[in-house]
Formats: sequence, structure tokens, C-alpha cells
Amino acid sequence: KGLNVKYSWKNTLKKNDLKGVGLVISIGGDGTALSASHFLFDKPLLAVNSSPKTSEGALTTISLDKLQDKLEEIKKGEHKVERLERIEVVVNGKIKDSIALNEVFIANEKAYLVSKYEVKIRRGGKVEKEKQYSSGIIFSTGTGSTAWFKSSGGEPFSPQERFIKMLVREPYIRNLHHFNILKRTIEEGEEAEVVPLTKMILAIDSIREFKLKEGDKVMIKPSRYPLLRIL
Repeated sequence: KGLNVKYSWKNTLKKNDLKGVGLVISIGGDGTALSASHFLFDKPLLAVNSSPKTSEGALTTISLDKLQDKLEEIKKGEHKVERLERIEVVVNGKIKDSIALNEVFIANEKAYLVSKYEVKIRRGGKVEKEKQYSSGIIFSTGTGSTAWFKSSGGEPFSPQERFIKMLVREPYIRNLHHFNILKRTIEEGEEAEVVPLTKMILAIDSIREFKLKEGDKVMIKPSRYPLLRIL
């Protein structure tokens, strides 16, 4: 079809692989689309469901049998693109290459142990902060809000909303512990900070995982780069 094509298997894609690439096509299910989206800043994504009978395809927009027709639309400039809010993560001042499309999860590296951390919410010149004990924190976009976030008690919202939401999972509330920062909406220009008080993990879209040590500073905020998804 007159296109130069590079191939990469799911989860092996690296940022440097995208040099000189103008379009990324994921062929698989939602996990493949998520993995492909993580390194995209200004390049559009066409998410193709290769098995509609077995794959939910919540993030995909076409089935494999429609791919050739869609490529012709794209070459002619007749396609439509939507912008999906994403989440940016900064650890100790260094921006992570992976941008979350669904959610960011922070918790104890052992799921059966309590997560101990300090959380801060910055809005303009105001700061809320609190030490908490829970089973972890979810930061969700509208795209991810119908999945894990909803199952944990969150209220779903539109993928086009220009904010993210925070939800504390199973807060350890007893006589000595009363927490106030359990649910928050984080608008563009605002940010949350999580400082682990023990060893923890940070997971991006349940695909890419990073270890956190006590005292690390993790900044969570709406990304400057929404995902450009081809419809």
C-alpha cells in the first residue's frame, strides 16, 4: 500500500523504535493497545481488535477486517482523531517515559501487606497532606474509570474529561486513624505527590512496573500529551 512498516511484539516496543514513525497500529486487544500507547507523544494510534469474539476491545476502534479500508482513509486524510486524557508520572524529578492511558497504581510491593505513605494534593498555592494506611492508591483517567477504578468504588467519567481522579483503596481506618484525602479530582495544572514510607511498587496500566523505595517522591498529574486515537 506504499507504506514502510516496522514491527514490534507487545511489551517489547521501546521509545527509540518510534524514530521516524508517523503512525502506530496496535493489532491485538486492549493490552496491546495500552502497551503501544505508552511511548506516544505526538503520534496517532490506530487500535485494531484482532479477535472481537474473544477480546473485549474497549480501547480498539476497528476490527482487523476493516484495517485496509481504514489505511486508505488515513492516506487520504479522511480519518478522525480523538484526544484521550492521560497521566504523567515523575519520580524524584525524572519523568517516566511511559504515559498511562488507564490508571497509575501505587501500593506495597506485597499485596497482602498494608501500604504506608504520605499523600499531598497541590492546588495553586494550597497543599493538602496526610499520612495514610491502605491497600494502595489508584489514579484514573476517564478511559480507565470503567475498569479497576469502578470496581474499587470509583464513579466512571468521560474519557474526554481534562482531569484525573484519585481513589484510596481500602483505607485502614481505626480509632487511631481517620483519613480525609480518600477521593480527589486533579485538574490540569494540579498534582498529587506520594511519598512511600516503606517499599512499594508503581504500576502503569498494569503493564509496566517500577520499584519505589522509602522516601521516593512520586508526582502524579494530568499529562501534557493526550493520546491521539484514530476513530
